[in-house]
Parts: sequence; C-alpha cells; structure tokens
Amino acid sequence: MGKLVEWIFQRVYMAMLASAIFWVLALCGGLVFGIAPAGCVLMTLFQQYGYDYKKYHWKEAWDLFKENFLATNKVFFTLLIVQALLSYGIYLLIQLPHQTIFYLLLTIANLLFLLLAPAVYAVYLKLQVFFEFSYKNSLKLSLIGVFLNISAMLKLLLGTILLLIASYFMPALLFFAFIGLWHFFVSDVLDPIYQTIQSKLITEKP
Repeated sequence: MGKLVEWIFQRVYMAMLASAIFWVLALCGGLVFGIAPAGCVLMTLFQQYGYDYKKYHWKEAWDLFKENFLATNKVFFTLLIVQALLSYGIYLLIQLPHQTIFYLLLTIANLLFLLLAPAVYAVYLKLQVFFEFSYKNSLKLSLIGVFLNISAMLKLLLGTILLLIASYFMPALLFFAFIGLWHFFVSDVLDPIYQTIQSKLITEKP
C-alpha cells in the first residue's frame, strides 16, 4: 500500500512540476511563442529522466528552451496556419447556398486534415527529442509518422479527448497538472512510432 501511495504521489508531483516548467517557459516566450519550445523541453526532459523529479533543473530547461525556440515555433506556426486555413475553408463551404455531395465530401476532407495537423504536431514533439532534422524534413517525417502506427494514434486521440473532458469539469487541473501529464502521455504512447522509424533508419544504413 505504501508503494502505491508513493507511486501516485510521484506521478502527481511530476505532472505539477512539469506543468509549472511549461507555463513559466511559455510566459518567457510571450505565451504565444513559448508554447512550442516549452513542450519540446518537457518531452526532452521526460525522455532523459522519466519520473525522477530530482533531476529536473530549471537551468537545463532554460537552455533547451533557447536552443529549440526557432525550430519548434516554425513547425508549430506552420501547422497552426494550416489549421486556420482549413477552418476558414470549412466555414466557406458550409455557407454555400446549394450544398452538393461534392461540397459535403470536401468539407469532410477538410475536417480530417484539420484533425491531422495536431496529430502531426504531437508526433513532431516525440521525434524532435531523438532526431536533428531540417524544417522541411521535420514536417515530412512527422506526417509519415502519423500513419506508421494507427493504434498509437488512436490511443493518443482517446487519451487527449479524456483529458479535455476532465479539463472541462476541472479547469484548474488543466493549468496545474494536465499540461505536464499530456506531454508525458504523448511521450509514452507514441514511442512505437519512434521505434519504427529508428529501426527503418538502422536497416537502411549501408
């Protein structure tokens, strides 16, 4: 029983610590420009230290934040702009007076691509921990990664939905714990995608 209590406490404390790190770093980037690099920091620290909270240090987090500021924001805002354009396209399509099957299919396609953008970003967060790649290659590899393990992506979708529902009823936890918890969840659930890509890279080496 004592070990279970310790395990729960460790996870809760880590979620709160990670969320605190995220928000402080995000604010350092003016919030808008700090979200992506702050997420990158959490993913990197979790991959290195797991739930060993004693090894999480602000100096290392700040150094990682500065190091990845430009690269992560490029990817983040690219996907955000894509989402904005798709959302506007859907808005225009549903405003058309004469709806046809073609317009309906086009709307559905836009909705699917709208859901794809956050999935690509989540995969990018996972992969950037392990690979140093250019802006163009980061988008390509993250997009490919979405389709490498559908099971992992479905788990990501389900877990994210559950956290959003919980956040709706307990918004304070979104701020204090769920942000950190979501990044840890992404790191764990998308590990099969990283493993698949890594194995392919090893296989293709001459």
